[in-house]
Amino acid sequence: MSKLRCVVLIAAFKFGAASAAEPPVVQVDCSGASAAPVVGGLAQLNAMRFAPGTRILFRRGVTCHGSFVPQAGSSGVAGRPIVVGSFGDHAAGRAVIAAGCREAVSDPDQAITRAARTAHGISPYRSLCRSDGDGGKVARAAIHLRNLQHWEIEGLELTNDGLTEGARVGLLVQLEDFGVGSHYRVRDVYVHHVRGYLKDAPGSEHVYKETGGILFNITRHGVNQRKTRFDDVLVENSEIFHVDAIGLSTRSAWMCRVGGAPCGDYAPYKNKEVALSAAAADDYTPSTNIVFRNNHIHDIGGDGIVVRTASKPLVEANLMHDIWLRAAGNSAGAWAINTDGARFQYNEIHHVRYQQPWEPGDGMAFDADLGTRDTQVVANYSHDNEGGFMLFCGCGDDGLGHPAQSSGSVVENNLSINDGRRVIVFAGSQSAIVRGNLLLNTQPGLVSPAAENTGMGSMNAGDIRNNVFYHGGNAGTLFRVMNPALRHDDIRWSGNRFFGYQASAEFKAAQFVEGDAVNVSAPAASFDPEAAARNWFATTGYTERSYRR
Repeated sequence: MSKLRCVVLIAAFKFGAASAAEPPVVQVDCSGASAAPVVGGLAQLNAMRFAPGTRILFRRGVTCHGSFVPQAGSSGVAGRPIVVGSFGDHAAGRAVIAAGCREAVSDPDQAITRAARTAHGISPYRSLCRSDGDGGKVARAAIHLRNLQHWEIEGLELTNDGLTEGARVGLLVQLEDFGVGSHYRVRDVYVHHVRGYLKDAPGSEHVYKETGGILFNITRHGVNQRKTRFDDVLVENSEIFHVDAIGLSTRSAWMCRVGGAPCGDYAPYKNKEVALSAAAADDYTPSTNIVFRNNHIHDIGGDGIVVRTASKPLVEANLMHDIWLRAAGNSAGAWAINTDGARFQYNEIHHVRYQQPWEPGDGMAFDADLGTRDTQVVANYSHDNEGGFMLFCGCGDDGLGHPAQSSGSVVENNLSINDGRRVIVFAGSQSAIVRGNLLLNTQPGLVSPAAENTGMGSMNAGDIRNNVFYHGGNAGTLFRVMNPALRHDDIRWSGNRFFGYQASAEFKAAQFVEGDAVNVSAPAASFDPEAAARNWFATTGYTERSYRR
């Protein structure tokens, strides 16, 4: 009998012998220093099928090279999830699963990677690989859960590095023709050095926004397709660092609906593999109970957090910075697309870069994108984002002949400081309310107009009311005019206070449409931005409810 077969049988016997009070435990030590029944590597681990309640524990301080891909049928059940964690001396550090190169430089304090960044921040990917070591083979993910549910993962370190780009993810949870996949918990996981794509690669079945740190992805292939969604997903207290292209995201191929994001972006409609007909409008199957909380996401090639095709996802208390450092396409800090009722609250986002030559370009903290409805952006702290604070985007159609605009967005009680290029961008908004926000410009030489209407052929409707706009240089402007004929007549300005904005022709032009309350303009010297910011932190409870290290 082979050694591998013996280990599997021992583990299976152990599972059967365990009582309900003592769930089966599988220990993994990839150092080779432990005898059976401790599992000695990922090949042995991947040969097992896990019962509900199983605890899979990796030895701390040890690196397992390769991918952990549990077998089909290895799902937990309600009340008895499969838990992945670690064992051993805490002082040894995290247990590591490294799906990429086997020979790599150690960078425990991120100093080597940070040192490779340019002064401006937009920087190439810094691989830690000494050599390829895998003959060019690309592992899809360090951990890949496919058609499994009731899993909890905590305390691990995941990498998927490479000398060249590839379709890589740190943690990938994938459902296909599954129905409802329930209960996923990711806690205190450190994902770093994942070298995905920076743009769509010819011949790859994966687009660049399917690569990066942590991805919950619903795909569709084959004949007997079944509507599928996630329910009950929590990612919290984790760190994602130096990954391409996306930090943390949900995606779904069951996304087609009237007024939604373009159906043709996903299989089976992509490249006309299946004809896109009116019947596709019934595909829409949003994921539910999605929570991304208290994560640190930084040094990201493209987007920070993206929620797609979901109902009422919650994104709160995350710290995101140094976003859009490498990707070829437009990117932003945290945003929703084709999603209803997304709520972003108590997040801090700073230093999202803006990359040329994109025009009008992203690079802002938040975005209510194509096909979103009732997005809420409340009590967030946004600062030093080169592309601005808030984008409303609907500059396209759903693939079925209807506009894919954002609607019902509410942006209120946020603090924006020195968000550049423009503060608010309208690029396709059916309706939006921007109210009660504190929008400060204290950086000399930063123009940062209050609003921009991109004029991309879409309706750009918004109610901007009861906000404070401050420009410390007394040089504030209302609009960034991209075209002399550009109008802003779908935007209403009501009850705003402008400090340091020129009471000039801008306030009297056709582009400025006053709403139901008078707007007031005053010199910058009549307003104290530091006191206003302190008051915002005190009254919102932001410090107590934001990211906790």
